[in-house]
Amino acid sequence: MLIDQCFADIPTDKTVIVAVSGGSDSVALLLMANAWAIKNKVVLQAITIDHGLRPEAAVEAAFVASICAAIDVDHVTLAWEGAKPVLGIQNAARQSRYSLLDQYAKEIGSDIILTGHTLNDQAETIYMRLQRHRDESDGKGLSGMSRRTWLCGGTQIYRPLLGVSRVTLRRVLNDFSQSWIEDPSNLDESFERVRVRKKLEAEAELTVKYLALANLCGRFRRVAVRDCAGFLHANVSLQPGPVFDLELPCRVAGNVGSDETMQKVHPVVLHGVQILIGVAGGGEYLTPRWRILPLLAKLMARDVKRVNIGGVVIERSGVCYRIYREARNLASLALEAGDETIWDGRLYLHNDTAETVFVEAVKRSQILAMEKRRGAEFEVKPRQALWSMPVLHCHDGRDGEKTILPMLDGFSLPVGLHARLAAPAIEHFCPDFDEPLRDWVLSLENFSVAYIAPKSL
Repeated sequence: MLIDQCFADIPTDKTVIVAVSGGSDSVALLLMANAWAIKNKVVLQAITIDHGLRPEAAVEAAFVASICAAIDVDHVTLAWEGAKPVLGIQNAARQSRYSLLDQYAKEIGSDIILTGHTLNDQAETIYMRLQRHRDESDGKGLSGMSRRTWLCGGTQIYRPLLGVSRVTLRRVLNDFSQSWIEDPSNLDESFERVRVRKKLEAEAELTVKYLALANLCGRFRRVAVRDCAGFLHANVSLQPGPVFDLELPCRVAGNVGSDETMQKVHPVVLHGVQILIGVAGGGEYLTPRWRILPLLAKLMARDVKRVNIGGVVIERSGVCYRIYREARNLASLALEAGDETIWDGRLYLHNDTAETVFVEAVKRSQILAMEKRRGAEFEVKPRQALWSMPVLHCHDGRDGEKTILPMLDGFSLPVGLHARLAAPAIEHFCPDFDEPLRDWVLSLENFSVAYIAPKSL
């Protein structure tokens, strides 16, 4: 019964990856997932990540491999290679872990990864976020981890055990007569999570309170996100550039004083502007609302006409606000055949051609030369939005070297080169609470006026 409840909503039509470290939670996940997979004729692939941080890691990976061999589940060990940071090692390890899992999932044609996060992990996460919430404005993180999370390429992470306690999982292991390995880092109190875990174990009533808080905040977040996505669909249009035109309802955009405006900015509007800054600016994280609010108030009160924040320019034009990328800190890169990337956090590129593609910020001289050849200026307003565009240099077997502005002329891309607007701040590690916002981002490629080539081409 417990297994059926935990895995009820997980797709069964593709290979399912199980992340297994050798600890009690992940080993329990492996055994429970295997029982579910046998019943539902699902192919499992177990993966252990060796972060290269402890000599015991190889032994732990071999331990997991032996369990997998006994239950006839394929297993591989993936290594985190390269230099390791001195600071923030746990966060860096987490990033590398999901990157390796995502890459392997794509290689085998899977898009489902199971992880062993438990009810106890959820309570610990809420506790840590609550401490940080004292300095934040919206506290949406208090909704905790979601059961399902998307990575930027569409891979989904499921946490089947998020409602199951660690005590219950160890009972499951005892029922299977299965041992596990205790990671010594789980005893190292130099890590915040270890300190929090010990505190919650000593004060069990706190776990109940934090889980109740997560449930309440999660319900509120789903409603707020639904309303924000509806606001964006109704009030935002996409113009070539890309330039996002935000038209505020009259009751919001009235000409009032700054202090009054700050009080009148609806949370849905504020969150919508936060999302637009994230999409137009390509930032890895959303700009905090407390930074946006005073600048938005000045624009709405007509104290200023233009502000810069989060890598974007926001301009006022009547009741309409134009939001577009600043022309600074724009990178260049070479995209090898078969690779994919997100340039400047804004443009997803997948090079399925046989040639290397070079991507850089367009130069004004290139724009002028292109306009001279076509005999007309590009219809981009404001014109400043042109200077933050990418230009692609690629080889076409028929026409030789080609120079393309994918955000203006995406349909001239060579066969096999795919492009679409992207927004890592929304799409990467996107919890199911925020699914409506992810859907809105993905819907942007339906704006044909923006000339972005669909990734399906």
